[in-house]
Amino acid sequence: MRNLLKLFVLAIIAVGCILPSCTKDNFDMDRLSGEVAYDGSFAIPLAYSDVSFYQILNIMDTSIALQDNEDGYLSMFYHSYVESRRVQDLLNLSPQHYETTINLSDMQTKGVRAGSQLYYDTEEIISFTLMNEETENNEAEIDSLALNAGTLEYTIGSTFGLASKVVVEFPSIKRGGRPLKDSIALYSTDSYDRRTLSLAGYTIDLTTTSRHYNEIPVKIRTLLDYGSSMPTMGTFSVGIDIRDFNYKGMYGFFGKNKLLIQSDTIEVTMFKENPKYDWEHAQFFFKNPKITVKYWNSYGIPSRLYFTEFDAHLQQGDIIKDMSFIAGDNGNFPFAPPSYENPELARLGHPLDLVSSSVPGREAEGEVFADATNSNINRIVPSRPTWIHFAAKAETNPEQHGWNFIDENSKLRAKVEIEIPLYGHLYNFTYRDTADIDISSYVGNLPVKRMAILLNVRNNMPVRASAQFYLVDEYYNVIDSIIKTPNAMVLEAAEVDANGRLMTNEPASAITKIELTREQISSLSNSRHLLTKFTVNTAGDASGGQDVKLFREYGFKANLGLDFDLDVEANINGK
Repeated sequence: MRNLLKLFVLAIIAVGCILPSCTKDNFDMDRLSGEVAYDGSFAIPLAYSDVSFYQILNIMDTSIALQDNEDGYLSMFYHSYVESRRVQDLLNLSPQHYETTINLSDMQTKGVRAGSQLYYDTEEIISFTLMNEETENNEAEIDSLALNAGTLEYTIGSTFGLASKVVVEFPSIKRGGRPLKDSIALYSTDSYDRRTLSLAGYTIDLTTTSRHYNEIPVKIRTLLDYGSSMPTMGTFSVGIDIRDFNYKGMYGFFGKNKLLIQSDTIEVTMFKENPKYDWEHAQFFFKNPKITVKYWNSYGIPSRLYFTEFDAHLQQGDIIKDMSFIAGDNGNFPFAPPSYENPELARLGHPLDLVSSSVPGREAEGEVFADATNSNINRIVPSRPTWIHFAAKAETNPEQHGWNFIDENSKLRAKVEIEIPLYGHLYNFTYRDTADIDISSYVGNLPVKRMAILLNVRNNMPVRASAQFYLVDEYYNVIDSIIKTPNAMVLEAAEVDANGRLMTNEPASAITKIELTREQISSLSNSRHLLTKFTVNTAGDASGGQDVKLFREYGFKANLGLDFDLDVEANINGK
C-alpha cells in the first residue's frame, strides 16, 4: 500500500511537469529535494444500499411469511393445513356377500319342464351395506354408485351329478345401458365352478326394489338336463361376492361419519427465542390480529367443523388452555358444544356448519374468524405466543337426513391461519447481528492520522433507530465501541398521518459522522468481528405512540464511506 501511495504522489508531480508552465532560467533543478511530504484527506465509498422493509424482515427471520393483506399493507402470516382422510377410506364399501340354495322340490313345483330339461327362475335381493366404523347404526342409504373398478365373483355348486347351467343377471348393474349377465355350465362330472367379472365402468342402481335403497336385485335361472329320468334329490348353491370397490361417485344418504380428525401445531417464529432480537424488553402493540379458519369442501354432504383443543404456548413457558381469550362477548369460533368431548368449551363458541358442494367435482368454500371485533384476541399477542396447538374434527350429517353425494376426489381441506398485521406501534425493540471483518489487511500498515465513518440515510419508513457498533476479537471479547454518544440516532422516522400512512414521499434524512480516535483506529486493526446493535422505535415512547402501517414499498437508502487523513513521505529519487 505504501508503494501505491508513493506512485500516486509521483504521478501528481509527473503530471505537473508535463503541463504547460513557465520557469525562470536560473532555476536550479538540482536543488529540489528528493523527499516529498504529503498531508492529505481521502474519502472512500464503502457501500450503497437500497433496501425495502420487506427485505429487512426477511433478513431478520426467513421463516416469516409476509404478504400484502386486504387493506394493502403488510401482515405476517402463520398457518397450518389439515385435510380429511382419503374418501375411499372414509366411506368404505366393504365386501358384499350373498348366498342361496335352490332345492329340487322348488324347481319341480315352480319350474317349467321342456322335454328332458327343467327350468327354474328366481329373483333374490342382495342387501348392500356401507361399512364404516364411524357410521352409527348402519344408517347409510345408498342410491347409486359409479365405479372406476370393482370385482364381482360368483360360484355355482351342484349335487345333482347331471349336466346343468346357471345364468345370473343383475338388472341394476349396467354399463352402456346393458345389465350385467353371465352363465356357468356344469358337466355331469362337475360339482363346482367359479367366475370372476370386472365391474370397471359399471353403475349400480340400488333404488329399483321396493325399499328404494341399499338393495341389488339378482335374477337366477337354473337349467337341469335330467335325460330320461327325473332325479329324486339334489340342490344348486349360488354364492355372490362383490368387492374391491373403487368408486367414481356415490349418491344417497351416508349417515354420520367422522370426516376429519387431526391435530397440528403452528409455530409463531417471530416470538421464538432468538439471539438476534429481543421482544422481552420491548413495548409493542399490533392492531387487530386475527385467527381465521378457511375451508374448501368438495363433499356434497352437510358437515360440521369444531375444535376440541386450541392452546397457546407462550415464550416464558406458560400455556393458555383452550384459547379462552378468543371467546369475547360475541364469540363465534367453532368449539365443540356440550354433547362433544369437552363440555367446558360450549361457552366459548359453537360448531361451524360447513357449506357443502352443490355439484360433483366443485368445491364450496367459506371461513370463520376471530379478531378484535368479536373476541379478546388482542390479549394474546402481547404475551408472545411461540406456538399454537389445536385439534380439529368434522362430522357429516350432524342433524338432518338428506341427499348426499361424493366423487373419487372429494375432500375437506382447512387452513388455520394466524395473521399479525404490521399496523401498530413499537418501542425499544433491539436487533443484534455479527459480521466478520479484518480491517488490518487494509489499514494495518497505513500511516492514518485521522479516520471517520460517514453514514447518510434517507428513510422512507415511519421507524427510527439508534445504533451502536462493537469491535470484538476472534473470541468475541469486546475491544471497543465505535459510537461514544449513547442512543445516537442513525435513522430518523418519516412522518405519518392519522391513518398511519406516510404524509409525503419525501424521505427523512440523517447524516451521521463518527470520528474515530487513535485508540479506536488501533482497535479496528485488532478486531475480527463487528457486533451491531439497533434499537428500533416508531413515533412515541414507552407509554405508547401513534399507530403506523408498514407497506411493502417502504424502505431506506444508505451510503457508507470512510474519510481519513494520511501522513505520507515518499523519496522521488528512489534512494
